[in-house]
Amino acid sequence: MNPELILIPGLNNHRISLLFQSHDFCYQQKFEIVQKRIKFMPEEINCIICNHPANIKLENLEGYQEGETFTIYHCSSCNTSFAWPHVINENIYDKIYSHADIIPGYSRYTLYANEITSQKNPLDYLANKEAVYFSIKEILEKDVGKEARILEVGAGLGYLTYAIRKEGFNIVGLDISSDAVEQAKIKFGDYFICGDIYEFRNDNEGRFDVIILTEVIEHISDPAGFCDALLKLIKNDGQLIITTPNKSSFSSEEIWETELPPVHLTWLSETSFKSIAKQKNLSLSFFNFSDFNKTHIDVTRFIFYNQFYKIKNRAPVLDRNGKVIIPAPLRKAKGTKGKLKIAFKKYFKPFFIQFLTHKKNINRNNVLCVILKKNR
Repeated sequence: MNPELILIPGLNNHRISLLFQSHDFCYQQKFEIVQKRIKFMPEEINCIICNHPANIKLENLEGYQEGETFTIYHCSSCNTSFAWPHVINENIYDKIYSHADIIPGYSRYTLYANEITSQKNPLDYLANKEAVYFSIKEILEKDVGKEARILEVGAGLGYLTYAIRKEGFNIVGLDISSDAVEQAKIKFGDYFICGDIYEFRNDNEGRFDVIILTEVIEHISDPAGFCDALLKLIKNDGQLIITTPNKSSFSSEEIWETELPPVHLTWLSETSFKSIAKQKNLSLSFFNFSDFNKTHIDVTRFIFYNQFYKIKNRAPVLDRNGKVIIPAPLRKAKGTKGKLKIAFKKYFKPFFIQFLTHKKNINRNNVLCVILKKNR
């Protein structure tokens, strides 16, 4: 039997190897054993980004699925928060994608995939929807030539790769899910690859000018190690464009204002990426969201955010059987509700942005977009 090695980074300056016989346990059983074993490990855990000592901020946080609990650690050195156990549970993603059209926070991605092919300018459509896609569009249009070879890692449903390709860029999408890749090929065309990034890099070292990673790195158990794999794929003058929820846009009092673990395992800040860049001898810059923030609502900038919008007690999304607890139906608002929504965007939105949002750090958004380049 071939053993499977699960690596848990950050504990007492070492990687703890937990060995299981891969044919004797299903993944869920392995995950449960890891949880049990970790309870007996020393309390001192080092940061998964900078390896400095991390402190417990919250214990027994209920996870994305009922029945799971996590401890939240914070590193004051690089302002990174991470969940423990720090282990990817692939079973939970099977449950999410099987209900993607009704999962809160994910249903909009299904909507984008369904609507994108009917848009006159697909990339403009996405850029107007979210800060993530706005930053990607701006960087590509200003800094990347149409002849550049681009790879989107974690292409998922495929709509972003499709939108960028429609703009004339030379891009392919990579995803580890064979189902996602097959569906993307059927819907958008044959420019998607199914593969694991660590295997893919072996045959494609130095092949790409740009790698795009949107809302992926927070799901990874070893973000710094994942960046190493991506760096192998880009040319010496290439660049990584990474987006993730931005811890720097929140006060230091916030413990975990992102998706519950194990869906999100790490909450990264600008300082987190400065630490990664220093370790790997990379140059770094952050996308300036000022133009986006002037015309789009970021609820975290709302002056009454703490009173009205903040999710004070995040609750599990899935029950113990993997069913969605409170579905988010995939549909557009119609009738009176639809008209009110249109009126809000046209009349109240500019007022809201002008008078009810903070103007401090206007360059920041609740999404962080970082550009990493190799130093030559």
